[in-house]
Amino acid sequence: MPNIAISKLIAHDLALDKASPKTYQQLMELSQIPSEVLDFFSKHISNSVIAKQIRACTFTHKEAAVLLNCNEIARNPDDNQLFINNSINMTQLLFNVMKASSSRSSGTLIFILYNDLDTGLPYLAILKMDPNKAIQIDRTNYKFVIQEDILPSINEKLHKCAFIKLSPTLWDDDFHLKVLDKQQVTGEVSKYFLLSFLESRAVIDNKVMTELVSVNLVEYAIQEKIIQTQSEIVNFNAKVDRLLSNGSDIDLDRDLDSLFKTYVKGDADRGDKIDGFKQRLVQKRENVMFEFVAEKKPTIAMFADVDSSIKIQFPLQDMNTKVFLDYKHEEDGSVTTIIKLKGVELKEKFK
Repeated sequence: MPNIAISKLIAHDLALDKASPKTYQQLMELSQIPSEVLDFFSKHISNSVIAKQIRACTFTHKEAAVLLNCNEIARNPDDNQLFINNSINMTQLLFNVMKASSSRSSGTLIFILYNDLDTGLPYLAILKMDPNKAIQIDRTNYKFVIQEDILPSINEKLHKCAFIKLSPTLWDDDFHLKVLDKQQVTGEVSKYFLLSFLESRAVIDNKVMTELVSVNLVEYAIQEKIIQTQSEIVNFNAKVDRLLSNGSDIDLDRDLDSLFKTYVKGDADRGDKIDGFKQRLVQKRENVMFEFVAEKKPTIAMFADVDSSIKIQFPLQDMNTKVFLDYKHEEDGSVTTIIKLKGVELKEKFK
């Protein structure tokens, strides 16, 4: 989980039954925010950036309003009034967009300036939070109030949030922000947050993601001692190759749970291993996706003798499904190699 340090926080109200949003001209005093609330936001940010629905996105044009507001904040990160003004601008924008849409989901819009302590990079988190009885804002004293023992579970994922790296030259980067835009109602179609408010689109590189998972997954499993014996390593390699067979719809949460189940028995332990691998991918490549379509040629495995005068090659994904290897120790001390091919008929070929 990334180490996050929150430096600024401001919250505005989105009341869609009103003519305009309720905005505020002051930052929330971090020292007055209960530690449980700061932990809640830190953990939600950390969890959201590795949620399977997170999308790496780019702004669709240089004049996108959110991009311009973020560029101003990036150029003057210590200017509190500038941060407040730009948060108000973005709140008014989202309010206008929502009023023009079918959404009637009022709530609180929270802007959090934070640093990723692992990379040293500053980010702006924009979190749209629905009304919640457990964590509320006392507007009289302008502070968060929580009801004891009913702080929302960290497993309750945020539905709409954006994480934008604060760089004045952000437009020149390969991607600009990460967006989580989920719907609470199954089948509801609404893209106002991603398309109309953020003016962004998702960018997916299936080939890069397939290669990233393929290169790192076996190494991670060995380092975490998920697999230890040579036999487990060979079998795991074959399973990874089958998992990433060309054209497969990959959902890393689902597929890694199935893959690890043989090796890691506890659900909680398995979940920790999955999150650990996803964090590794984020460290390797910032704009990762956890749902993609595999784009990969099959890895070719080979059985061969010492001088490679005898060779049998086959797609690695067929190991232990079509191709089986065993050894028989003879009485004279020699070893007989037994290769079984299921559902395969070989014919002689000469070169």
